[in-house]
Amino acid sequence: MDCPPKIVEADGSKRITSELKEVRFDKCEDRDIALAAYCSSVFFWYFLTFSDCRNLNKREVYAFPLKLSDVSKLEKANLSTLANSLMKNLQDNSHMHVMEYKKYGILKVQVFAPRLSKPVIDEIDKVLAQHYGFTDDELDFIINYDIKYRMGNTDDENGDDE
Repeated sequence: MDCPPKIVEADGSKRITSELKEVRFDKCEDRDIALAAYCSSVFFWYFLTFSDCRNLNKREVYAFPLKLSDVSKLEKANLSTLANSLMKNLQDNSHMHVMEYKKYGILKVQVFAPRLSKPVIDEIDKVLAQHYGFTDDELDFIINYDIKYRMGNTDDENGDDE
């Protein structure tokens, strides 16, 4: 994300999660390109393949094979635009969820629904597929990878199959 999720305590004060991992870039365009890549299905597949499948660590982020200097000007422009569209879409589709924790009490936590942003993510994957030289079949594999579980059952907010 380009900003941390909102967390509000019962008294209205804001809280910052301890789970944040910050990655910095010298240029906004580079940040946007990386942000688009990290939110892509390509990265999701990479993450499931090379991580513990639970925690996103800096080692996976830094090891992801995207050399910014190898991204063409057109790809950079497209990825930067798509990253901004995705961040807006994710924010627009987020909601505040009330949760109760033993340690923190009642918190309102911003919850995101990336499945609602899938069309934008697919566009990011198309640009990355072009960058990496994926075939149409490889792009189709990436876009549809684990789709049943990633998209969930739209009739049931939890995505549980009955």
